[in-house]
Amino acid sequence: MNCIHLRIRTKDYKKYIYCNYLENRKEIEFKNCKTCKHKEFKQVKELKKKSNKLKKLESKRFSILTDNMQICYICNKARKDDLHEIFEGSNRQTSMKWGLVIPICRGCHDLWEIDMQIKKKVREEAKQKFYKLYSKEKFLEVFGKYYI
Repeated sequence: MNCIHLRIRTKDYKKYIYCNYLENRKEIEFKNCKTCKHKEFKQVKELKKKSNKLKKLESKRFSILTDNMQICYICNKARKDDLHEIFEGSNRQTSMKWGLVIPICRGCHDLWEIDMQIKKKVREEAKQKFYKLYSKEKFLEVFGKYYI
């Protein structure tokens, strides 16, 4: 954890640090910052606790895409590390409620965040499976738009 007065800047593409507390703001070495008597740390806020409703919803997650919730859905090799909602953000809880959740390993989770093709492919599969089980109209009613 770093002091709140420590600043890192670049000059001529070279990084240097200085102390914002000192009047002249000269370049300093990191070891001098460790022994500084004016060292202060940012106050860390407590994490917000999950509501009982969200905790219950997360514990009852299921998938309409796969029956095996122990193996990664994308690579089919590794054991799952997480259960990942296909439609994130404001539709995360809706995805959990309707079973649009996949088991995913850490490596594939990193790919999911970077590679839009994987995300698009899985979302299309989920959408088609939702259409078979329910209907297109129900998808539009639940999610508010057609995901491509």
